[in-house]
Amino acid sequence: MMSAIRSRIFVPVVILIVLFPVLSWALFSSVSGWYVKRISSQSLEHLMESVQSMAEQVYPRDGDETLTRDEEKMYSREFLSQVREYIRKGRPEASLIAFNSRLKLTFPRQGEEEWEGEEISGACREMIAGGMFEENKGADVTAAVGKRQYMFRLYETESSGNIRGKYLVGYVEIPDTKALLSYTGGLLAAIAGVLAFLSLVAAWFVAGSISGQLKGLCRQAGAIGKGEFEPSRVHYPISEIEDLKNAMNGMAAELDRTEQKQLAFFQNASHELRTPLMSICGYAQGIQCNVFPDHAQAAAVILSETMRMKELVDGILTISRLDSHDTRLRTEVISLGEFIEEQIDILQGLGIAEKVSIGMEKEQEDIRVSADPSLLGKAFQNVVNNCARYAQSSVTVSLKREGEWAAVCVKDDGPGLDEKEIPHLFERFYKGNKGNFGIGLSIARAAMEYMGGRVQARNRRPPCHGAEFRLMLPVEEAAGRKG
Repeated sequence: MMSAIRSRIFVPVVILIVLFPVLSWALFSSVSGWYVKRISSQSLEHLMESVQSMAEQVYPRDGDETLTRDEEKMYSREFLSQVREYIRKGRPEASLIAFNSRLKLTFPRQGEEEWEGEEISGACREMIAGGMFEENKGADVTAAVGKRQYMFRLYETESSGNIRGKYLVGYVEIPDTKALLSYTGGLLAAIAGVLAFLSLVAAWFVAGSISGQLKGLCRQAGAIGKGEFEPSRVHYPISEIEDLKNAMNGMAAELDRTEQKQLAFFQNASHELRTPLMSICGYAQGIQCNVFPDHAQAAAVILSETMRMKELVDGILTISRLDSHDTRLRTEVISLGEFIEEQIDILQGLGIAEKVSIGMEKEQEDIRVSADPSLLGKAFQNVVNNCARYAQSSVTVSLKREGEWAAVCVKDDGPGLDEKEIPHLFERFYKGNKGNFGIGLSIARAAMEYMGGRVQARNRRPPCHGAEFRLMLPVEEAAGRKG
C-alpha cells in the first residue's frame, strides 16, 4: 500500500517524539536511585576517612604499647574534641554520632545543632548491640529510621575500659527519589507535552514543505513527458531536491536538443527525398504522355534518381539503427592493411567517376583491429567518397599506429576545410559553404563510435593542402590487455 511522503516523514517523527520522553523518564527513574545512593556513600566515606585520620593522629602509632585506663580516657577526650571541632568547622554533608563503651550518647549532646533526635541514636544502639556492622564487615548499612532511609558506617576505637569515643557512627540521609519523581513528574509531563505538540506541528509543516517541493518536481516531470521542456526557475532550499531539479532541467534541455535535431533531420531528409521523387514523378508522367521520344533515356534518369534515393534511405536507416542500438555487431579480428586494400579496389569506380586517383601508401607494419567489417567499410567508403568529391587529382590512404590506437588516414589534395565548419562536419545534413546536404560523414562517425572508435577531421599541414580524415580504432593487442 502506497503512502504519501508527508505521512512517511511525519509518522516516524511522531513515534520518536512520543518515545523519547517516555524512555528518558524511565531511564531517569531507574538511574536516579542508584545515583543518590552513590552520592550518599561518597559523602559518608569522606566523613569516616576524616574520622579515621584524626584517630590515627591522636592515638599512639605503636600497636604493641598498652595504654592505661587514664591514658585511654585522655586520648579519647582529645579525639572526640577534634571530631567535634571538625564537625563544627567543616560541616560535612554526612553527620556523626558518638557513644561511649556503654552505648551512652556522648556526641552530639542535646542542644547542639547537629543533633537530629533520639530516633537516630536508638537505631545506632540497636545496630551496634545487634552486631549488624560486624555482619557487614565494615560496609555501609542501610536502614529505615521513621519514614526516612539512612546509610550508616561505624568506626570503633580499641579500648579496655569505658571511654567517651568508643563508637563513632557516620550517617547520611538517602534522598527519597520516589517523592522527587512524584513531585516533578506532573510538571515534566506538562513541559514534555507542550514541546511534543510544538515539535509535531513543526514536523508536519517541514514534511509538508518537502512534499510540496517534490510535487512541484512531479509536475515538471509530467510536463516534460508532454513535450514541454521549459526549465524550472524555482529555487529549492534543500540541496538534494535542488540537485534533482537541476538534473531534470538538464534532462529537459537534452531532450529538447534531441527533438530539435530529430525535427531538423526529418525536415532535411524529406527535402532530400523530395528532389529525386519529383524528378522520378516528372519523367514517369512524361513517358506516360509520350513527351520524351527516347523512353530509354528517361528510364535511365528514373533509375539514377531511384538509386540516389535508395542510398539516402539506406543511410537514414543505418543512422537510425545505430542510434537505437538495433544493429548487432559482428566483430572479428581483421588485418587493417588488407581490409583497406580491398575497400580501395571497390572504390576505383568512384575514382574514375570523380576523375581522381585513390591509392594507398605502403604500410610499415601489420596492424590488426577488432571491428565489424560491414560498419567499418561503410565508414571508410563515406569518408573516401567525401574526399574524392573535393580532391583535385588524388586521394591517399595511409595506416599508422599511435600508441594503442590504429589510425586510417584519408587525405585529399583539394581546397581543404573551412576552420569554422570543422566542428559541424559530422552533423546530419550539414551543408557547408561549398558543399551539399548529406549524411555520409554522420554515418561514418556513428559507425566508428558504435565500434568503440572515433573519427576526426582537420586540414593538412603546409606545404600540403587539402583535408585529412582519421578513422581510429583500438589495436587488438591493446584491447586484449584491457579485457
